[in-house]
Amino acid sequence: MHATAKSLLEAHTRHVMHQLSGKPLAALVAEETAQACDWLAARPVTALASPVLVRDFLLRNVFDLTPSAELLEQIGSVATAALQSPLNAETRVDAILDAKDYDYIAERLIELEDVRNGIVRAIMQNHEITHLISDIVFNGVKNYVAENSNIAKKVPGMSSLMKVGKGMMERMGTDSMVEGALKNYVHQNTRATMEMTERLVKQALESHKLKAHSKKIWQRVHTVHLDVATKHVNEKQVREVVEIGNRLWNHFRQTGYAHGLLHELVEAWFADNGSKPALSVLESIGLDRQRLPVEVQRFLEPLLAELISSGQIEARVHAHLKAFYGSKEVKGLLEG
Repeated sequence: MHATAKSLLEAHTRHVMHQLSGKPLAALVAEETAQACDWLAARPVTALASPVLVRDFLLRNVFDLTPSAELLEQIGSVATAALQSPLNAETRVDAILDAKDYDYIAERLIELEDVRNGIVRAIMQNHEITHLISDIVFNGVKNYVAENSNIAKKVPGMSSLMKVGKGMMERMGTDSMVEGALKNYVHQNTRATMEMTERLVKQALESHKLKAHSKKIWQRVHTVHLDVATKHVNEKQVREVVEIGNRLWNHFRQTGYAHGLLHELVEAWFADNGSKPALSVLESIGLDRQRLPVEVQRFLEPLLAELISSGQIEARVHAHLKAFYGSKEVKGLLEG
């Protein structure tokens, strides 16, 4: 390398390193972020990225990646630390959930009357549940009569009746027609009972009643400390929840539905935002012209300080500049 080029290389390296700390760094960040904001304000989102580019990025880096054991371990550790935090014993429910927000959430959920009634009807109309309850009732009646309850002895005339019933129960052991008829009777009456129960449950879950109940719940829980709930969850259970979530995600991310939905959502986002200036998208998440340079500098300062103290960044700057100052073009200029 030419002697002058070597001197220029060292001087240039010192200049760059000086720009990467203290006041020069602040000035550099302010100047470059201002220029970047002007540049982004003059270009729509579609000039920087396309729906296909974003979709494929998410597919490669989110949907196609299996969460590693290390990542799951980190999630479990962080969740466990949150549950075991001493702050839980010091913090009440109303410190993290305002009463107005609780009421708003409760009202939105209570408004889902059609969904609520649909769930009640699905449960009450379920044939397996009906058969289960009718079998329980049938066996209860059968056992009660067969055992000739002590109550019968205290009621005049009941003992004789119970003996007749017991005889019928004993016959049922050999008479399937009698048993079948009784079962059918119990089942029909159980169906009617379930329909009546459905009406009663729906009445019990009417919106105005649920609102009153939700207010009572808030009165009971708003002064409770968080550790009342968190102390019942141990580390093993947390990691089991993480594992369940991982299994659900690993299945979902590979489905045609997930990929199709991703495509639709990316297309929908670009349809709404693609023509907007790129800077406006950053501003929508709070990164405006005033905040952006502050956040960039706060992030860069400790990172650059470590890079400088370790000698890493100076070595890389020197290496890149050396390629230029050692080139034939520079040598020709200096010798010409």
